[in-house]
Amino acid sequence: MRGSRAGFSLMELMIVVVIIGIVYAMALSTFKAPGPNRQDSFSLMTLPAYLRENFALMDTKIVCFEPCGTCQILVDGEWLEDEIELFDSSDIHAYTLDVEGFATEAEFVPHDIKDAYREACFILHKRANDAISPIVLGVDKQFIYYKAGYEEVKAYDSLAQIQNEYTQTAELIRNAY
Repeated sequence: MRGSRAGFSLMELMIVVVIIGIVYAMALSTFKAPGPNRQDSFSLMTLPAYLRENFALMDTKIVCFEPCGTCQILVDGEWLEDEIELFDSSDIHAYTLDVEGFATEAEFVPHDIKDAYREACFILHKRANDAISPIVLGVDKQFIYYKAGYEEVKAYDSLAQIQNEYTQTAELIRNAY
């Protein structure tokens, strides 16, 4: 007759370690490293989603410098090291919409980077609450409208289309109240 068992056998311990290793490997594979190193995961149409996914609840800006094309990410006041080549064209225009829905060329404050002020040609700002500041980007005869909040990003053929949609939405809101 055998005596009472005082612990686990070596085989039982090895099985537990293998199971823990498999669960750990599965958990690591679901995490994505945040930051601009994942450039394959975004495009001009998916920039807000990229910022929300990788920099949730952080004040984040993608700042593109003159001549437009090279951009960097500013997270909670700190610049990330890597540069992003976001545009293939230097013919970039950013617009804001006033309360009437009219587009005016956006003017950006120069940003201090590496102890020098540089002029910005485009800034997409995601606030700490993950809402996007509205802006229109004109690039390659296409206009991309980054709407406020969490609304879907859309591409248009002209600024007039964006202005019409904006005024129609504003009219619906006014009529609802």
